[in-house]
Amino acid sequence: MTGRAPSQPTHLRLADEFFLVAHNHDADTIVPRLHDTGMDLGLAGALLAELVLERRLEIADGRVIVFDPTPPNDSLAASLLREIVSEPPHSIRIWLEYLSQDARDKVGSRLHIAGHLAQVRLRKWWGGPTVQYRAVSAERALIPEVRLHDLLARPHPGLGRTRISQDHKLMQDATLAALAHSTGLLSALLWFHGPHRARSQLDELRRALPAPLLELAKQTEAAVGDAVLGRRR
Repeated sequence: MTGRAPSQPTHLRLADEFFLVAHNHDADTIVPRLHDTGMDLGLAGALLAELVLERRLEIADGRVIVFDPTPPNDSLAASLLREIVSEPPHSIRIWLEYLSQDARDKVGSRLHIAGHLAQVRLRKWWGGPTVQYRAVSAERALIPEVRLHDLLARPHPGLGRTRISQDHKLMQDATLAALAHSTGLLSALLWFHGPHRARSQLDELRRALPAPLLELAKQTEAAVGDAVLGRRR
């Protein structure tokens, strides 16, 4: 195992939470719960959603538009924003496909640097080293999943866009739930809740999401579906 984790791991951002809920933490190294396409596009969508949540980006006519070029405190988010600022407005789909190429490595590295994941160096059976991760604290790594379970296990009377827009953490949780559904991850997480109840609560949350975040979730779902269909042909 390599790297020394900080004594107090930092706040989890949306893509960090997606990464954690998309992996099983019971084994010596984390194990994906999601196919590669869903993982990569889901993380790409989450990275864009982070900047929407921070009011750095807006979505207009299916395109990613810079709302505020001020760099966020997070270095990965700031680097992504600089890239978007330097480009003409592109469609959500173009940014999803571009970011999905290395989103997993970048988010995994951010979680490692922040002290949530430790690197485990292994050797491939055909030779050469490979780096995988394990949670520094499995209990802490499961917090986003537990919160997602709680969010979708009960109704939310009176939930609307006004209320959710005033509660940043609730909006992040609802976006995480929407992206988990878009990538096919939700069924793996909520198998014991019953799909009908979870879907009912999810529909309620999606209706309350601000339009840019809902559009990101829809475009992520479409990108995953197109990629899966393309590979089956």
